[in-house]
Amino acid sequence: MKTIHMTTLGCDKNTIDSEMMLGLIEEKKYSIVTDPKEAEIIIVNTCCFIQSAKEQSIDYILEYVDYKNSGLCQRLIVAGCMAERYHEELAAEIPEIDGFLGVGHFDNILELITYLEITSDPDYLDPIGNEEKRIETKFFGDIDKDIIEARRYIKEGTVSTFVRISEGCDHGCTYCVIPKIRGKYRSRRSLNIFEELQYLQERGIKEIILIGQDIAPYGKDLDEDLDLPNLLKKIASQFEFTWIRMMYLYPEGITDKLLAVVKQHPSINPYFDIPLQHLNDMVLKRMGRKMTFEQTADLISKIRKTLPEAVVRTSIITGFPGETSEQHAELINKIKMLPFDHLGVFKYSQEENTPAAKFENQIPEDEKEKRYNEIMITQQSISHAQKQRFIGKILKVLIEGVDEDTYFGRFYGDAPEIDGTVFVDSHNTPLTIGNFYSVKIVNALEYDLIGDIENEFTK
Repeated sequence: MKTIHMTTLGCDKNTIDSEMMLGLIEEKKYSIVTDPKEAEIIIVNTCCFIQSAKEQSIDYILEYVDYKNSGLCQRLIVAGCMAERYHEELAAEIPEIDGFLGVGHFDNILELITYLEITSDPDYLDPIGNEEKRIETKFFGDIDKDIIEARRYIKEGTVSTFVRISEGCDHGCTYCVIPKIRGKYRSRRSLNIFEELQYLQERGIKEIILIGQDIAPYGKDLDEDLDLPNLLKKIASQFEFTWIRMMYLYPEGITDKLLAVVKQHPSINPYFDIPLQHLNDMVLKRMGRKMTFEQTADLISKIRKTLPEAVVRTSIITGFPGETSEQHAELINKIKMLPFDHLGVFKYSQEENTPAAKFENQIPEDEKEKRYNEIMITQQSISHAQKQRFIGKILKVLIEGVDEDTYFGRFYGDAPEIDGTVFVDSHNTPLTIGNFYSVKIVNALEYDLIGDIENEFTK
């Protein structure tokens, strides 16, 4: 039985793609191992959203080339966004890579593995004399194809997972290469979503996180008369998930109808992840964004008025071409005006084949770093102030682990891996990992909360 390891880099869309590949692999009775040093076949699901992601992907690939040269690894497969975009360059520079799998072909993983095993036979004669070309031709392109459906591999004990409801993007932001990799916007058919949700519920999943490049336009391209608010309403009514979380909502898609549905259903977390990217109107226009700062401020105000308990996350790009020091200062001031609970910052990455890559007045890297640090320092104090409002409240906390005598987990305002943590004093009472507990918050740090256990939450 062949042993296979999967390394997943980048966003949670990649996580789902990897789980789908592993689901197919598991059906064929391959042995899935967590340690790449124990694997005969290694698959790297790559990301190339920004320069740092490309560098991380290359670092992992080169590390696994060493395993192939001196370890158990016999076959190295590169999948995902970097494979889709740069397979020709990678094949030329790193010949140890045996196969590539583009983003529209994850369902071909077994076919690729079988092909590589056949062609590794020393007696095999390639009928066309060009093995690499066959692989590249067969497993690339079709980025606008229907969303792939496959049973995912869900690790035993998992209680929180992502659910893809759309793929691709039509926004055309001037800095972003995602539409060229992931294709145009496509909503996933609701029947397929509900079938997957039923499977996840049976597996004991307690938190689902709805994702896509932008989930707000869900349903606009379908003939189902079902938009995001109605989809949420059906999920909340028909399934028993404790938490339903939304990720990646462009601001123009957040409607009164959506806010009303969130308010109506307690299982839908009042958590809004809104990638704004900037708050200066001139910079926003050059980015290809659709909303002005005034419109954004009105939206944030409406969210907080409709849902006072709402937690709002955003992301900002600093050092965009042509961003002046005055516009950067304005950004800092407007971040203070719209105090976000969570704020992530990306230093602008000059991506080829994007309009912004050709813009004049590209910002030097040291200036980007300086502006990045200034934004993060500003947000640190804001985050600390925002956390204070939870002191004295009793929150439902999902316990995810324990470090020595301190348990830790998340409340509705923390998305996994990117936000903060709730540290819980159990007063020597053993807690069950994966269960929800009522926790009284007694202190707040810059990004985390500290609380005392009250009792186990039962639904």
